[in-house]
Amino acid sequence: MAVARMERPLERKLGDLLVDQGVITPLQLDEALQRQRLTGDMLGRVLVTMGLCEEQDIIEALGVQSGMERVEITKLKIPENIIRKISSDVAKFYNIIPLKEVDGALVVAMADPLNIQILDDLQQITGQKVRGAVSNAADVAAAWKSNYSFETDSIHEMLVQLQDKVGTHELSLEELGQQSVIGDVDNLVELAQQPEVIKIVNLVFLEAVQKRASDIHFEVYEDTFRIRIRIDGVLHEIVSPPKLLAIALVSRVKVICSMDIGERRLPQDARIELKVGDTVIDIRVATLPTLYGECVVMRILDRTAIKIDLDKLGFSKDILAQIRRIIAQPNGILLVTGPTGSGKTTTLYGCLNELNQVDVKIITTEDPVELQIDRLIQCQVHEEVGLTFAACLRSILRQDPDIIMVGEIRDLETAQIAIEASLTGHLVLSTLHTNSAPETITRLLDMDVEPFLITASLEAVLAQRLVRVLCRHCRAPYTPTVEEMDLLGLPKSWRQDPKLRLFKAKGCPACDYIGFMGRTGLFEMLDVDETVADMILDRAMAFDIRRYARKKQGMRTLREEGIIKCVQGVTSPEEIIAHTDKYDD
Repeated sequence: MAVARMERPLERKLGDLLVDQGVITPLQLDEALQRQRLTGDMLGRVLVTMGLCEEQDIIEALGVQSGMERVEITKLKIPENIIRKISSDVAKFYNIIPLKEVDGALVVAMADPLNIQILDDLQQITGQKVRGAVSNAADVAAAWKSNYSFETDSIHEMLVQLQDKVGTHELSLEELGQQSVIGDVDNLVELAQQPEVIKIVNLVFLEAVQKRASDIHFEVYEDTFRIRIRIDGVLHEIVSPPKLLAIALVSRVKVICSMDIGERRLPQDARIELKVGDTVIDIRVATLPTLYGECVVMRILDRTAIKIDLDKLGFSKDILAQIRRIIAQPNGILLVTGPTGSGKTTTLYGCLNELNQVDVKIITTEDPVELQIDRLIQCQVHEEVGLTFAACLRSILRQDPDIIMVGEIRDLETAQIAIEASLTGHLVLSTLHTNSAPETITRLLDMDVEPFLITASLEAVLAQRLVRVLCRHCRAPYTPTVEEMDLLGLPKSWRQDPKLRLFKAKGCPACDYIGFMGRTGLFEMLDVDETVADMILDRAMAFDIRRYARKKQGMRTLREEGIIKCVQGVTSPEEIIAHTDKYDD
């Protein structure tokens, strides 16, 4: 049968349910119970650790144990009037499918039946009682695809419809501008629980995840309110809802993050875990009181980044070989430099991911911790209580690490401790804000770091930028003009090639008509060899170091790396010109 209810589920034990469902055998259950008695862990965790079942199996069994029915939605024909009770985007956001109505309650199949908050939200959105049933992510995804094929409206169109609805005062939120309303915390909480408000915020999260956005911006102005998302480093406006919705939407975000909803005069920060469809994301939220209301920025931290592979970051083969040679050394410092948002932390995580072995102890100090990685000891800097990078680094050295990552070298004290760590047998990875690899040497000298300490500890400097990647489905080749070749700095030998072609963005459905899809890195690697060390001791200028590295080490500047990627069709000349400098030395 398609629907099966376990008799008296609350009296059934988890192990017995898993045996009845055919997930494990009685013998495997006995082995797991013996392991549980030794470890003291929960049975579900023991079973997963032993490889006897998946986490989803445990989740489904616990749902049945709590009294929910288990459904096989792929075998059910769901009436269209039931499907239409919940929109496709809401169903996708919560990873559920409406099934039927029983005694006035809407029954929904859930991929995560342990998340009771989903039922509360759906009750607010639908205005009726909602009950859960146990399913799994694969079946829910398949059912969503087959049952919502009739819905073609985009999220943007739905937001515009809600905007029109507000314009006709159907939401009864026009009183939001009254101080008597927004001054009462209970009113703000009630507004944040409005079905339309919940729907808008959820749809914004869903669109951001679907379009690979890194940030979501709620921006309040004198007469307008707009929502933008940052995709591949560039901001794009989703929609501009009525100004009167600003307080309600911001309040909804603050409720989700457990912020103080009544405090609108001071900045607040929070970090939450959110499940959007079958994707789990971490979101760092920051509010900022402005002249016309609170602005909110939400940084989306993709958990898949914990599997960052150095081979997939855009390194050329020679630079990748240099990096691997350096991080394989037992001590020394590798500095990654570039402006904010140039991917420095991603590169460091890629290195740590490769170094993260069972026989190595790695400790990081970060501000903030961007990603939580298994088997790494990660420390969060809290400067307001005196836990600076320098203070944290001192404590880390007493924890017997092999490898240390310092989020950023901001001052002389942190630089000196990092150097001390490298000289006492530790590999140190860190970042610095400079424009190029040779300028990093000048920056360290300007911080009053002694030249002999730099030469004794620094192994290499990696400068980098991020540029957008042209959509491979619609990129268009063309012959560049002489002016464009001059501006880009193409080598003379290349200009004389009649077959020379560069590529430009065009736009198609695959890239949402942006012309770009994803980003890649440009890298400039300076190896601190004996000659560079002598130049550091002589306090040589950055352009002298650059000239030597280009002629003797074969170092390519960021612009030269970019030109190669332009000719390869990876990115456009506009991206390279916008993000790199041209040097004539």
